Amino acid sequence: MGALPAKLSQVGIYQGARVSAPLAPARAYEPGYPLWSDGGEKFRSVVLPEGTSIDASDPEGYVFPLGTLIFKTFSFMTPSHPDEIVPVETRLLRRNADGWELAAYAWDDAATDAELLDLKRGQTRDVLGENGDVVAHAIPSRLECRQCHESSTTQVLGINELQLAQSGSLRELSRDLEPPPRAPFRALPAHGPLTTSVLGYFVGNCVHCHNGTNGAASSFDLRPDAALANVVNQPTASSATADGLRVAPGKPDESILYLGVKGGTELEVKDMPPLGVAARDAKAVQLLREWITALESEDDP
Repeated sequence: MGALPAKLSQVGIYQGARVSAPLAPARAYEPGYPLWSDGGEKFRSVVLPEGTSIDASDPEGYVFPLGTLIFKTFSFMTPSHPDEIVPVETRLLRRNADGWELAAYAWDDAATDAELLDLKRGQTRDVLGENGDVVAHAIPSRLECRQCHESSTTQVLGINELQLAQSGSLRELSRDLEPPPRAPFRALPAHGPLTTSVLGYFVGNCVHCHNGTNGAASSFDLRPDAALANVVNQPTASSATADGLRVAPGKPDESILYLGVKGGTELEVKDMPPLGVAARDAKAVQLLREWITALESEDDP
């Protein structure tokens, strides 16, 4: 396959900055359990070569045909555009004969076009956070991209039956899946509302690394069927973070998992996720705090 064009406009997926409405033949989709990225909005689309389909034999690990393009655009309010959300970066996956090619385009300040980056080093772009504060949003290097994508059991994150069924995108993409999905679709295991929300957060933000494999970043399994047994009253077993219990029921401030997601602790706790987060997810921090507190008195909050 040829080299990617220097300008995103030359790819032909977007008409200007209208990233929420990609041009045909791209199909927009969204995961039901999204990855937090500094509070920005993300618009995703997939382009398949004409006459091909996605092998959906494994509902957890779709296989994409050669030539597939997957786009994800991160949009924020910025110091240059404080009153509107504009695209800041577009990440691209392309399925080549030797695997997935990782690329990124950085949009100009006017949000009219984006330039292909070499990704030898990570970069930052100033965006406005949820409270209007300036946040140094990171565009990762190629090595940093690979850390997340290659730690996963499949390098394409967020496109599987569980994610698409939860978001409602499964119906839209079903014509491109072979074999087509059949109800009942995959869903999280049955739990109380707090536990279910926490498992969904793990799916979107943690499982691409913590997935039960022997990957360097795996450490322990946070997939929905295994997560609770691996965190509640379980000691940390890695020198990468502080000693203690991953989740101490009723004691969020003594739970290493909570402190890692909260970030910025003075203790020797590794911030989680370790990459791509300049602004912490306040809603997720509050969710984990409420869940851990409820575990003291309820088996299934």
